[in-house]
Parts: sequence; structure tokens; C-alpha cells
Amino acid sequence: MKTVLTVLAVCAAVFAATLPAMAHHAFAAEFDNSKFLSMKGKFLKMDWVNPHSWVHFEVTLPNGSKQVWEAETPPPNQLTRSGWSRNLLKAGDEIQVTGYAARDGSLKMWGQTVTLLATEGKTLEQPKQVWSFGANPDAAPGGLLPQR
Repeated sequence: MKTVLTVLAVCAAVFAATLPAMAHHAFAAEFDNSKFLSMKGKFLKMDWVNPHSWVHFEVTLPNGSKQVWEAETPPPNQLTRSGWSRNLLKAGDEIQVTGYAARDGSLKMWGQTVTLLATEGKTLEQPKQVWSFGANPDAAPGGLLPQR
């Protein structure tokens, strides 16, 4: 009987330890890697938060209407290690974001790259890529990203 209780306790502990992993989602569950986007717009703000940061930017459509998009990026610690700081982009900077559309059709995307095109109203002679990551963050070498 004692052995059965020990086995049950171990099984319960293993199950409990896997619950956080089950709560995470894969890239493919949220984003569609067949729907590549490349969008230019004005940087609005950065949500420098865990588990993933967000770049908010305003896109002007050909008809003149505007949309506010959100691009998901890795967490702050990974952005910092890659040389990005929370003050790198300023409201009004012109940026280009490439990545993959959300499966649900919302104005969200996975931000594969973020490139600074103009700051303080001046176009940069050489655009500065401030973030670049693979198309599918779940395939990151060496486990660069935590599970989502």
C-alpha cells in the first residue's frame, strides 16, 4: 500500500510540474507562417513585458485610414541581450515590421524584424534593423526563447 501511495504521489508531482508547459502555446497556434506581412508605420509605444514584449505602431492604408497594429516580440531579457533597449524607439519614429499574421485575423503579428527607417522626421541613409529573429520562434536554436 505504501508503494502505491508513493507512486501516486510521484505521478501527481510530475503532472503538476507539466501544467505550466501545457498552458503555453506554440507559434503555429497563434500565427500563420503562410501569411507573411511587411508593414511600414509610425511607432507608438513598446510594452516591455514578460512573457513577450509588444511593439505598437500605426499604419496608414492606401485609402488614408489608419490602423493600430501590435507585433509580438521576445521577452525583455532577450531583447536586451540582442542590444535593444526600452528607449531605442521613440513615438513617431518610422519603422518597418516584417513577420506573420495572427490566425484569428486580428491586427496582431509575430514581429520577425523591426527596422528603424526614420527618426525625428529625418530619413536614415542606412535603415537600422533593431530586431531580427527567425520566422518561427519555436525553432530557435539552443532554446533562445522560453516556451510560450
